[in-house]
Amino acid sequence: MKTEKLWGKRFEKPPSPLAQKFTSGRDVQEKPAADERLIPYDILGSRAHVVMLAKTGLLPKRQARVLSKGLRQIEELWRRGQFQLDPSQEDVHTNIEGWLTKKYGPDAGGRLHTARSRNDQVALDMRLYLRDCALAFSTEILFLIDVLVKLGRKHRDQVFPGYTHHQPAQITTLGHIFLAFGEGFLRDGQRFQEWFNRFNKNPLGSMTGYGTTLGINRELTSRLMGFDGPTQSSLDPIQNRWEAEAELGFALSVLMNHLSSLAQTLILFSTGEFNLLHLDDSYCTGSSMMPQKRNPDPLEVTKAKAAIIHGHLQALISIGRSLFLGYNRDTQWTKYLIMDLIDESASAPKVMAEILSSIRVNEKRAAELCQKGFIASPDLVERMVAEWRIPFRPAKKAVEKAVKYSETEGADKIILSAFKQALKEEKIGLSGDQKFIDTAQNPRIIVSLRKPTGGASSEMLQKSISDLERSKHALRKWISAKRNQLSSGETWLKKQEKGLQP
Repeated sequence: MKTEKLWGKRFEKPPSPLAQKFTSGRDVQEKPAADERLIPYDILGSRAHVVMLAKTGLLPKRQARVLSKGLRQIEELWRRGQFQLDPSQEDVHTNIEGWLTKKYGPDAGGRLHTARSRNDQVALDMRLYLRDCALAFSTEILFLIDVLVKLGRKHRDQVFPGYTHHQPAQITTLGHIFLAFGEGFLRDGQRFQEWFNRFNKNPLGSMTGYGTTLGINRELTSRLMGFDGPTQSSLDPIQNRWEAEAELGFALSVLMNHLSSLAQTLILFSTGEFNLLHLDDSYCTGSSMMPQKRNPDPLEVTKAKAAIIHGHLQALISIGRSLFLGYNRDTQWTKYLIMDLIDESASAPKVMAEILSSIRVNEKRAAELCQKGFIASPDLVERMVAEWRIPFRPAKKAVEKAVKYSETEGADKIILSAFKQALKEEKIGLSGDQKFIDTAQNPRIIVSLRKPTGGASSEMLQKSISDLERSKHALRKWISAKRNQLSSGETWLKKQEKGLQP
């Protein structure tokens, strides 16, 4: 039965499926159990552990083959949606061991936990899960940067009003604005890269935090799972089972702050009062009561999600503040917090990229606002300093007065008579003419003079684009290398599992 929305008759397009899911939140969707996400990671960790136990002689090869076969069966059932967690089994680790024990008997299933604790199992599962999330968010950020670079190039010469305190500040270009956001998102991608480099260490073998007397090989399991190596200390990953979560949470918080700032900017620029941008119908919603409405819901939801994420991050950090030596049950809740935090962030960069790709720019309105609100006044001061060689302070005071006198005349940019009066009062022994103040307040000339590094001139924006492209390429190359590292580990694991066969 087709369901009709309570709004939308004025819209040309239906909502984007991604944006619709992003904005619906948990109103009509349930959240899965936390350990459901960890099933594939617990299977991977157990497969590597079985191979290691067999290689070190801690597990007979015959039983290793049985366990390896059983773990692959569980994996296949999970892929088909047929492996369900039993709440009476407490957690994913016990569910998997219980399935193997039930199918192959306690002599086989009971050996899977050799040289393992649920402490290092969950620490391992979370590292595996979080590093996949770090790579996924890094990839989404690359896509978003691609869009911003294209927009920066397209609107490199589009004069645009810049703001501070929500008031007209100085003239820039829309390309300059887009590339500024791109630079922030690049740092976000690099932050995930730094997280991965810091935490791609294998905690398996830490046991309860105090290691084991059994002759395990942590370097082997590290290679089998694509880690850079085992954690140096067996105690640290158990004692600090909150830090990797909190640091990833911080990276996501900063990312969401950048997205939230961009969202607020797009919301204001798309209002009827600003009328600088037009949001596509696919990323707006209507009202159940007001026929005229085009609400920027995905952008507003981005801001709400950023706020929620801040709260989760604070809770993560707080859990880690007063942990006694070794494992503390407090840290179980870090799992829920980071998963909720990831859920709220999920798809946010991709939704923003789609919104940006579809916006339309009101070039006429942008040019109009670059001639109003005395927005060129700072540049008039700079022309006085550069061409008349006078100190900055008296030049600024004179222009301040010129603004005041021009406002009295009903003007919204500095006029010649007001400028002359201000110069006389400030005892500046020079007299500007109409050509001087017109040139100094010309948006295109102003932008062309912003030539220092990072400026809005066409040449500097081209350099910014090149620099951003180069950094983006380096990040993409790193992501590819890390994915290959994980893939190589999986390939080697399969090879070692085949070696268990008679």
